[in-house]
Amino acid sequence: MRNKIVIGIVVFLVVSLSYFFLYEPDYAGLIQPSSQVLVFAHRGFGNYAPDNSLAGAQIAMQEGMDGVDVDGQQSSDKEVVIFHDLSVDRLTTASGKVGGKTVTELVSLDLGLKYGEGFEGSFVHTFEDFVRTIPQDGILMVELKVPGKGSTGIEERAAEIIGKYDAYEKVYLSSFNPLVLRRLKKIDSRIRTVFIFMDTNWNPELLAEIRPEDLVELPWFLQKEWIRRALRKIVKPDGLSVNNEVDEKTIDHLLAKGHPIFLWTIDDENRIRWALAKKPYGIISDEPQLVKRLRDAQ
Repeated sequence: MRNKIVIGIVVFLVVSLSYFFLYEPDYAGLIQPSSQVLVFAHRGFGNYAPDNSLAGAQIAMQEGMDGVDVDGQQSSDKEVVIFHDLSVDRLTTASGKVGGKTVTELVSLDLGLKYGEGFEGSFVHTFEDFVRTIPQDGILMVELKVPGKGSTGIEERAAEIIGKYDAYEKVYLSSFNPLVLRRLKKIDSRIRTVFIFMDTNWNPELLAEIRPEDLVELPWFLQKEWIRRALRKIVKPDGLSVNNEVDEKTIDHLLAKGHPIFLWTIDDENRIRWALAKKPYGIISDEPQLVKRLRDAQ
C-alpha cells in the first residue's frame, strides 16, 4: 500500500512538472487575430521625435502606424507617466530619478530641448494623456517598469485609467515582470497584458539607452524558456513581446500555438523581411516607416 502511494505521488509530480515546464497549450487570450502584421513605433517614434513624447506618438499615428510602444513609470505621488529611463538626466535638462519627482515636476520637463530644433515644448505627459489622445483605432503599448517584487500601486492606477476611458481594446500593458501582469489580471481581467522576454541579459544596443546606475539585471530564470513556459500558465498573458534574438525555434513554436507575438526591436531591412515572413502579430521598430513600406509592398 505504501509503495502504491509513493508511486502515485511520483507519477503526479512527473505529470505536473511536465505540464508546467514542457507543455505549451494553444493560445486562449483576449487579443483577436489580425489580417496583417501590425507596425509599432518603438519609443513612440523615438528616432524621429523626442523619446516617449506624445508629439512623437501623434506623428507616428498620423503617418499610418498601427500603434506605438512606450514606457510607463510612477511618479513620487503615484501618477503614471510616460518616460523611458529611470533617471531624467539623459533625455531632459533636469536630473534625478523619475520616481523621486512629483507628476507636476515631471510634466514640466521638456523632452524636445535635448532632442533638437523643432520639438521644443514636447513635455513629458501622463499615461492618461496618451490614453485620451491616441486614436481609438490605434494601439497604445505601455511597458510598466516595476523592477521589484512588491506592489507599488502602478497597476491599480493604470487599470483605473483604462476603465475610465473604456480603453480595454486600445491599450496593451506589457512588462518584463510577470508579477506585474499577474496583479493586473487580478485587478481587472479585461486588461490586455503582454509578457516581454529575451534569452540573454541586456545587449549593447539596450545598454546604450540605459545609464549604468539605472541598469536592472534581468533575472536568470526569466532568460530560460522552460521557466517562462511555466510562468505563462500562471500569469496568462494575452500577448508576448519577444526580443528578435530569442531562439528561433522558440519563436516558431509559440507562433504555431497561436500566440500574438510582437517582435522587437527590428530596424535592419533584411531582419525586417525575416520578421515579416514569420507573420507575427506585430513588429516593434525604431524604423517603423521602413517596416510599413516593406509590409505594404507584400
